[in-house]
Amino acid sequence: MRHRTPLITPLILSVACTNEYVVVPDAQIIPPLNETAVPDIVVTPGEANFGQAAVTEGGEHVQVVEIANAGDADLHIQGIELDNQDAPFTISNIQSVLVTPQGVTQFEVSYSPTTATTSEATVLIDSDDPDTPVAQVRLLGEGLAPVIEVDPASYDFGTVWVGCEAELPITISNAGNADLVVYDFEYNTGSNDLLFGQVEDQNGEQEEGVLTLPPSDQEEVYVSYLPLDEYDDVAYLKVVSNDPLTPEVQVSQEGAALYYGSNLDVFEQPIQGSTDIIFAADKSGSMSDNNANVANNFGVFVETMAGLDADFHVAVTVQDSGCINGSNVWIDNSFSESEAVAAVQEMFNGNAGNNTERAFMLMEACLAESGTGGCNEGLVRDDAALNLIGVSDEPEQSSNNYGYYIALFQSYKNDPDDLVIHAIGGDYPSGCGGTAQAYTGMYEATVATGGEFLSICATDWASHLETLAEGSAAVLDSFALSATPVPETLVVRVDGVQSALGWAYQEDINSVVFDHEYIPDGGSTIEIEYALYGSCEG
Repeated sequence: MRHRTPLITPLILSVACTNEYVVVPDAQIIPPLNETAVPDIVVTPGEANFGQAAVTEGGEHVQVVEIANAGDADLHIQGIELDNQDAPFTISNIQSVLVTPQGVTQFEVSYSPTTATTSEATVLIDSDDPDTPVAQVRLLGEGLAPVIEVDPASYDFGTVWVGCEAELPITISNAGNADLVVYDFEYNTGSNDLLFGQVEDQNGEQEEGVLTLPPSDQEEVYVSYLPLDEYDDVAYLKVVSNDPLTPEVQVSQEGAALYYGSNLDVFEQPIQGSTDIIFAADKSGSMSDNNANVANNFGVFVETMAGLDADFHVAVTVQDSGCINGSNVWIDNSFSESEAVAAVQEMFNGNAGNNTERAFMLMEACLAESGTGGCNEGLVRDDAALNLIGVSDEPEQSSNNYGYYIALFQSYKNDPDDLVIHAIGGDYPSGCGGTAQAYTGMYEATVATGGEFLSICATDWASHLETLAEGSAAVLDSFALSATPVPETLVVRVDGVQSALGWAYQEDINSVVFDHEYIPDGGSTIEIEYALYGSCEG
């Protein structure tokens, strides 16, 4: 409020017919002239503090600013603006730009935060108040919201050996001041080599794929790079959350790979596969019928071996000495079926000794006599595969365990894979037929060497012998690789011609195996080329 001094003007009267002026003793007081009145602006409040406002709740937070005129002349509002246009405040239209003396007008200020931050601004009110041409209202507010941060935003695994694995932790943080809820992880890639590992719930309270982080908390998720080829790889992880300003954040990963090296295995398919086969038969009384079945159906065995064009030696050992009974130490592909049956029956006719139901010990004695000067000299050949077949209705009862005998028998061959053990015995693990007990010991040996195990309770012995013949013939349909390959890189050539059909890689035996009708002919050269997995140490 401004104060002004009244103007006192003396009254001068002119008296007619004279030249003198008379001053009237009693002066009259004249009110101040209007052009000296001024407006006086008063703004309430001087500071508008919106406090904490939750961004995720939406809507605006509003306060009213009142402008009063305490002066004695009209107040004219000439402009209202914010000094910080980037602050999340807005100003409404004022009710009236003209405020009469003692009058009031108003406008609204709205606060709409978009993220977790403290905001400040000042409302500048221009008017024709001569003392306060620019009145001010200070504005304050703090937004409550989660703020997601994902690190790293991009990552290059660099060069990784094919077959090795690299792992990247991706940190998700809440830099805000309210709980961050991750609704979803979306992993997009055209590669099978980049893999995203979903976050594990440690508290057991979150639904699958949902993560809640309080302010200043963080969690790691993982991306693994396990390259299977030399193509470049790229992937994108999108994290969807309740961050109101950035509800979706996308980060990227990339990598490249190289094969560690290459390998070439070369094989020669023998013109005739050579194999030596020894049956060790249990001569106990309960086995008479079973041994007769083996002998009587032996023609099928010989016929099958001949059909496979195998170069074979076959014998049956029953005596503790290891020597083969009869006039022939072995049967080969020069025997007719009838000759083979007669010869094997002679072999079965030996007397039982202490090693009945001890097939491993019978085999051990037989092999010991196969060298120079032995009674079985020539039965076992250095360049032939060795197939040993136990036949019994009792468990194997040799003095050592099956592992000992496998190692012993493998010592007769340059390549341990050239030894295979087969069996005809009581079903594992419970036996069969009410009398045949499980052929334990021998069963484990067949599993360890990849042999056939056939039930002694079966009635089709011809089929059994055919199966044993096929399993014993040294037909090279399988070629063991010298190193572990990257399967997708395998290239097979037969006599220099690449073969795309008729073979498959079997990981369990690390071998390329040909289908029956695609087995390379005798004398063929088989080349198998492949890339190697990397050395991942360090």
